[in-house]
Amino acid sequence: MVNCKTGESLMIKKIVIPAAGLGSRLLPITKEMPKEMMPIFLKTNDQIIVKPLIHALFEKFFQLGIREYCIIVGKQKRAIEDHFTINYDLIYNLGVKDHIRKDIEKFYTKLQNSKIFWVNQQKQDGFGDAVLHAESFVGSDEFLVSAGDTLIPNNDRLLRELMSMRLCGKNDAIIVLKEVPDPKRFGVAVVNQKGDKLIVRNVEEKPKRPKSNLAMIALYRFKPSIFSALNEIKRGKNELQLTDAIQKLIERKGNVRAIMMNKVDQVIDVGTAESYLETFKL
Repeated sequence: MVNCKTGESLMIKKIVIPAAGLGSRLLPITKEMPKEMMPIFLKTNDQIIVKPLIHALFEKFFQLGIREYCIIVGKQKRAIEDHFTINYDLIYNLGVKDHIRKDIEKFYTKLQNSKIFWVNQQKQDGFGDAVLHAESFVGSDEFLVSAGDTLIPNNDRLLRELMSMRLCGKNDAIIVLKEVPDPKRFGVAVVNQKGDKLIVRNVEEKPKRPKSNLAMIALYRFKPSIFSALNEIKRGKNELQLTDAIQKLIERKGNVRAIMMNKVDQVIDVGTAESYLETFKL
């Protein structure tokens, strides 16, 4: 990230991770287990380790230099907080295999070197409402937003690009897009090419008649102006949609840009049974 006035390089430090959804599309497994705790299989030093998705998400952004996390939780989310609580008895008294013990020790070291803020979203009023709960955590800083049930496992280039692009105007933002065959179940964006840049002209949440096949991946970079945009928009179907607030930034003449994922880039998404099954195939 670059200070547009001085050219001085700045580090983006904060990320907001909404993880308060009820996971109704994954019932009955999510009756007690938050969907963000659904297991995924990762290979470390040729060994397979099973981790909750939100655990892998935290480690991914720690690797990229993020040290301040705001995790938005809700009902039945105690399991997430417990998982992010250091418990050395777990690995030293139960005969855990060496490669698993070492991996958990590294996880605990990362926790010790991070600041994690827990915010309770009492009522599930949409993804935008969850982000709005992080306003005091963000303050005057730029920040990332990443859904707790989505992970881009291998494309660090894209993530570093997201963290290094300039946001010079008050209402600027960056979104991540991917071409999909069925855009109706996503937020959908319309973009124009301007040189080597993709400028977002319109976004719409789960449209019946999509204007493009460019789906919004739940990964964003914002300035604090997103909070005033969230406070201005109307709730749709009793939910506050982050997509509508991004459209408000566009209407304010903000420079909302897009980063396009390659067709071969993987996205781990446990939001639905179908997407979770696709995760296992990947």
